[in-house]
This record gives sequence, C-alpha cells and structure tokens, in this order.
Amino acid sequence: MADPQKISRWTWAATISVGLIVGLLSGWWAITRGMGGDNYNGWHGSSVTGSADAGPWLRARVAISGLLALNKSQAVYFTRTTDDAGAPLREECSYRVNGGPLPGQWWSVTVYAADNYLPLNDDDALSFDATEVSPDANGQWSAILASVRPDGSPWASTRNAGSFDITLRIYQPSAQAQEDFATIAMPKVTKLNCGGKA
Repeated sequence: MADPQKISRWTWAATISVGLIVGLLSGWWAITRGMGGDNYNGWHGSSVTGSADAGPWLRARVAISGLLALNKSQAVYFTRTTDDAGAPLREECSYRVNGGPLPGQWWSVTVYAADNYLPLNDDDALSFDATEVSPDANGQWSAILASVRPDGSPWASTRNAGSFDITLRIYQPSAQAQEDFATIAMPKVTKLNCGGKA
C-alpha cells in the first residue's frame, strides 16, 4: 500500500511545478504580446506608457521591446501588427500606410521584426517620418512598407523583418490627443500585394 505522506509530497510538488510553469508562460505571453493597451482602428496604445502609473506588465513590455518610452506629454506610442483587413503584417507583402495630419510637432513610423529589434538589413530605411512624406492640399499623405524600395514614394524597408509590426510615435502631442487617443485620426495600413499577387 502506498504511503499517504509520500503521495501528499508528490501531489504538492506537482502542483507547485505546474503552477510555476503556467505562471512563467502566462507572464511571458503578457510581456511579449505587443504594447497592449486599447485598440484605436488597428493601432494599440496605452495612455500610461512611460508614466509612473504604468503597471508591472506594461513596464515589462516596454523593457522587452526597447521602446524607451517617454511621458505622454513628450510622446505617445501606438503599435500595429495587422493590416486594415486584420491579416498579420508579413515581409513578403507590401503595404500602403496613409493618413492625414497627426496631432503633434513631429511623428514617425518604424518597422520592428518579430524579435522586437530593427530588421537586419542595410537599406537605411527602417522608418519614415513627417519630414519625408508630401501631404496634399488636404494634409493627406502616404508611404510604403515593402522589402524592395518603390519608385518615388517614402518608404520603410521590411526586408528580413519576417512577421513584423510597426510603431507610430507622435512627439509633443496636443493636449487633446494626450487626453483622448480616440480623437487621433490613425493612419490606415492597406495590403497592396504579396509576392506580386494582390
């Protein structure tokens, strides 16, 4: 007959082990699933990024991503992992990013590979910003995300990015933008083609 005390020790050890494994996996999932926060037309952002009010999971995500987040009076951040149709952003596809005026002194869009680092390529085009686009009379602008430089358009290279995401930074945002991210007219991200196929 089995010793009840021995069974109790094994049950206790197994319970602790399973709890640790589940805790570690859920913690890792929480800090590696992007910047979190609320969804603003496909872009995710948190109003407490970079502030003392950020919780431990958000702080961990900021540290893992290397965002070096400033307080929202200096910059606000939004991350996007999908196009407007909800499909994941992929290196083999090209995309148009277009929008209108953004409520800040300056802004940029940067490509990050799946490992949260800049893609390893020598294209010298891992982002585009407010100084590179040419807004029309209504303030509308567009740029391209692709693995090959397009003709005549502002561009960010996705070569060697794999499944990637993009981060929009708006520097010195307006008071209204800081108060309510929903008032920001977020850029659209439209898939153009994948390997020559629409």
